[in-house]
Amino acid sequence: MKKPVRLGRTLLWVHLLVCVVWLSLFRGTSEPKEWMMHVFLWSILGVQFTWGLTVGLLVGPSRSNRGKLWWSLLTVFMPLFPIGHLCFAIAFHNLFLALAYGAVFTMILACETYSGIMLGAKLYGKG
Repeated sequence: MKKPVRLGRTLLWVHLLVCVVWLSLFRGTSEPKEWMMHVFLWSILGVQFTWGLTVGLLVGPSRSNRGKLWWSLLTVFMPLFPIGHLCFAIAFHNLFLALAYGAVFTMILACETYSGIMLGAKLYGKG
């Protein structure tokens, strides 16, 4: 990969678009457009890994840039928001099951973020 930072910046713009779509869906008073729903559904699946990859590409393995890793926490709420509603609904029937679902989803998101950061740092090192 020739330009890992360039790919990282492009991914930052994509994440900005995803954040704007999520915020407009949360605050929207009218019927959302179809493409916004597609962005919402696909971002639930991929936002953590691609965000980790973006952070890994921009920060890399450099010790001097590690302070920028805190920015990776900005979008952690995004995939947990719909999962939180699901766990809240399950909690009315079985609190233990809701806690188990919440723990599993949180572990999956943590693994996606970690693997994205590690892959991004590896690509940064090769670039």
